[in-house]
Amino acid sequence: MPIYAYRCRDCGKEFSTLVMSGETPVCESCASVELEQQLSLIATPNKGGESAAPAMAGSCDMMGGCGCAGACPAFADA
Repeated sequence: MPIYAYRCRDCGKEFSTLVMSGETPVCESCASVELEQQLSLIATPNKGGESAAPAMAGSCDMMGGCGCAGACPAFADA
């Protein structure tokens, strides 16, 4: 039962949800099934006491696509 990230094509809401086999996810905001699956952030293993940093960016395009204004922590050097 993986957790997937989605963006609703109808209202633009971005969310993550647990998806069971054979299940069709719906938007949390408007109940639309017109969803676009996004890449999910994953955490890298800690190096003893350091906080984990995301290894991949979901919808970040380094030009502020994820709202980080081009300084996305998912692309920071570890």
